[in-house]
Amino acid sequence: MLALRQALRDLRRRRVRSVLTMGGIAIGVAALVLLGSLSEKMSRLVAGGRDFATGQVTVSGAGTGALTGMTRGGLLAAQQLHALDGIEGVAAVAPIVMFPAADAPAALPLTLPPMIFGVDVETLVLNRRSPPPRVAAGRLAAAPGSDEVVLGSQVARVYRAAVGDPITLRGRPFRVVGVLEPTLTGPDSFVFMSFPSAERLLIDSEPLLRRLVMVPGANLLPIATAAAVFWANGEDPEAVAARIRERLPDLSVVSPRDATVQLDRAVTFLNALIVGSGLVALLVASLAVTNTMFMAVVERRREIGLRRVVGATRRQVIAQLLAEATALGVLGSILGLCAGALGVGGLNTLTERLGAAIFLLTPRLAAAAALLPAALAAVAGLWPAWRAARLPPTDAIRYA
Repeated sequence: MLALRQALRDLRRRRVRSVLTMGGIAIGVAALVLLGSLSEKMSRLVAGGRDFATGQVTVSGAGTGALTGMTRGGLLAAQQLHALDGIEGVAAVAPIVMFPAADAPAALPLTLPPMIFGVDVETLVLNRRSPPPRVAAGRLAAAPGSDEVVLGSQVARVYRAAVGDPITLRGRPFRVVGVLEPTLTGPDSFVFMSFPSAERLLIDSEPLLRRLVMVPGANLLPIATAAAVFWANGEDPEAVAARIRERLPDLSVVSPRDATVQLDRAVTFLNALIVGSGLVALLVASLAVTNTMFMAVVERRREIGLRRVVGATRRQVIAQLLAEATALGVLGSILGLCAGALGVGGLNTLTERLGAAIFLLTPRLAAAAALLPAALAAVAGLWPAWRAARLPPTDAIRYA
């Protein structure tokens, strides 16, 4: 405690330099908080998608290019859906219709625009990894073939809709019967409706598809953008996926293992890029601490020598200078954490008006932002402190 009080007193003696150094650390910490919050949000979003994708085998038309296949592109017609039902080891097939609620792209990068998600919710309960979302108000599922919809929390905020309100999607009127609790993942951006309603809306919004369906003798319905295939108890999902690929080679099949590998690879690269940028800012701040401590040692050679003459040990000198460096790190990290938290809150308020919050400040990130800079500052001050402690007292007291 005495070393800490002395360290704070010494820092006040060089107020301008100390404030500038703490400011540099604060900027590095704030950058880490902002970039780390972006990484945490992306990780949470991808984790939700991974849980959903690894609890089923996802089948879609070839060439969709999406990990889950659940976007407009290659479609699954009635013949293909029926063929999936007949494959050995398949317990159930849930056709899915998923496409943007509007043709406009997402207002912000790294976010999902509102998406129509049509599916039999009762069948999705068979997903072995992803529990069904919880309802904040109203009902979880819309009645089959009705004009009812259930909104994710972010969609409800964007459309300013509550239970009982009307909502227009692609020119058709619907009625909100439920709003989900926030999940910080994909369902927040989904408009859930029954599969027949979503199928009809997809056909109505695609002129070419509508003409194909109306051709006399056409046997395309039901039609889906993807299908969630659930395996029977005791079956190996990878073996079931292999059978689907063998029987239906023209389809895109993503097994649980495929989904895990692809999603983890994508999020690892993105997080490394984002968090690495924040850590670079912290390392630059650590160099500022090293420079400050070297300057302090040069200026205080006489003082350090006098302390050694009156009995201070090398360990005590090192401890004193390390306390100063750590104090710089702690104070700078507190300022940076506060600034970063305010920045996250302000930016989320802004981005929520444009579509979705894209930052997530988690307890583990806050702890890392508070502790890591102090540790780096202590390490940065170790070399100057060691050099000061090895300075011969008789040489040091000669400096004026």
